[in-house]
Amino acid sequence: MKKRPKRWIYAEMLLMFLGLLLAIYNGKYWESPTVLFSILMVVFVFRAVERKVFKQKTEFWFNVGMAGIFLVLGVIPLL
Repeated sequence: MKKRPKRWIYAEMLLMFLGLLLAIYNGKYWESPTVLFSILMVVFVFRAVERKVFKQKTEFWFNVGMAGIFLVLGVIPLL
């Protein structure tokens, strides 16, 4: 397992914060669950890629699974 640089950690924190702000904006104005699930999916895909790069297998599979769940939840209502 490689040690993650601080820039990666800060980028992940910034992405999660922006996701939270977008989710709040979505709840106030759009009220679309598809948008919310898409935001969460992007966050978990970023985290999965990061975990893969830094060889953290368990967290990688967890994040891939969560991204898959949010993908399904975001796509099914559109069908």
